[in-house]
Amino acid sequence: MTSSRFEELEKRCARLKKIRIIRLVSSLAFLFLGAFGIYYWLNHTHQGINETTSTSVPEVNVSIPLLSDINETTTPRVEVIPISQMKTSSETLFLAPHVYKDKTKLPSAELEEAKRSLNEEQHLIKVFQAEQNFSNAYALAHFYFERKSYSEVILWTKEASKRDSHSDLPWILYAKAKFYLGDRAEAIRSLELFLGYINSKEAQELLNFYKGQE
Repeated sequence: MTSSRFEELEKRCARLKKIRIIRLVSSLAFLFLGAFGIYYWLNHTHQGINETTSTSVPEVNVSIPLLSDINETTTPRVEVIPISQMKTSSETLFLAPHVYKDKTKLPSAELEEAKRSLNEEQHLIKVFQAEQNFSNAYALAHFYFERKSYSEVILWTKEASKRDSHSDLPWILYAKAKFYLGDRAEAIRSLELFLGYINSKEAQELLNFYKGQE
């Protein structure tokens, strides 16, 4: 092999080597740019989704009304004894048989029933004082409703509603008490107010019944 032939091959090899290096560098640069572009696109898109979600979905904070929020205009207000001042003496019990202080005597059966009711009332109040929760407040409301003490029913349904605004039980009992006290309009208004926030089959049926009493 002549010297000129060898030099030509050497130059060709150098040229090919340079071409391979250029191609390698170009490939690496292309890969880097591609990876950077994908990363930027993913990061930008994810951020845009978060911003869209946070701006397009406002927080919903609906405040459910309480029975204590109702403005009663047609029925005299019941004097509410603060829980902290509530005592279980005969002076504060709604069913305390004050007639016993007189000489008037009840039949024995009625006397026993009155004593039993008084003991039960005293027990329920003590239980509520120990643990002022929805169940104990509603138990008192239901106790007075069974004995047709509707003013006390209104008082204790309001106490129960403060402790569970989602329950339809105190609203239904409140409406019944108002209805039996002759305030049909207030019974209907209270049920309509509650049903505007919470669906209740029993409350709706009671509302339909009261509206049909025209």
